[in-house]
Amino acid sequence: MNRIFPLRTLVLMFAFFFALGVIAKKEKENKRVVQVMVYGNVDPDPEPGKPRPDHYTKALDKPRLVNRAGEGLHGFDISHYQGHVNFDALASDPRAGYLYLKASEGATNKDNMYSTYYREAHRVGFKVGSYHFFRGNYSAREQFENFRSVLKGNPQDLIPIIDVEVLARRVSIYQYMERLSELLILCEKEFGRKPMIYTGQRFYNQHFARTKFVGKYKFMIARYTDSEPVLNNNDDFLIWQYTGSGSARGVRGHIDISKFVRGHTIHEIMF
Repeated sequence: MNRIFPLRTLVLMFAFFFALGVIAKKEKENKRVVQVMVYGNVDPDPEPGKPRPDHYTKALDKPRLVNRAGEGLHGFDISHYQGHVNFDALASDPRAGYLYLKASEGATNKDNMYSTYYREAHRVGFKVGSYHFFRGNYSAREQFENFRSVLKGNPQDLIPIIDVEVLARRVSIYQYMERLSELLILCEKEFGRKPMIYTGQRFYNQHFARTKFVGKYKFMIARYTDSEPVLNNNDDFLIWQYTGSGSARGVRGHIDISKFVRGHTIHEIMF
């Protein structure tokens, strides 16, 4: 009997601490559910998340402001990653010159915050455009239909953007670029203007320089440093996205911020 008692005590102690662990795990899960209910669905997309291109050094957060309508005009792009956004506060930010919203990705993924963001952005007076995240392992037609289905019934102020950052596995660079070209042509026929291409400095120099896209399409180039992107052959671009970790009024956490450069203005991308 005296030998059995310590064993029973150990079993009871183990059961007690195991129960405490289960309770703590349950509380953590409940806390996450409450967060999602308050701030909206901010889980990453089912496909790999958006990378941060050319992130060499700490990015500028509040560079020198220039003319609100000309070169140096700043703007933002947002997606469901930003969660709840206070658009009245965002519109009061001194860099609030334009806004691009993520609409879709690949063949089936739609940004579930698009409708809310679109409605609120127009309510506070933003010039709004939309972008599609290109995935080279899907056909151009599938991606176009996905993009168009989100934009349907939502008039655009700015030309659409095709976000090109990630190569596709088991897809040749030739097939990748052909699908991209077809998608751009389909968008131009639908919207009446050539889309703009968004990519990083490194991706541009490796895959876009000296191709049929140069001179035919406008580019927004990402480079997260205090120096403007440097493109092969000194190719031109309209907009420099200078940070993927900026801060802005009305936004919890980080936000992408960009600005017009090289004498270009927002009038070049307006419908």
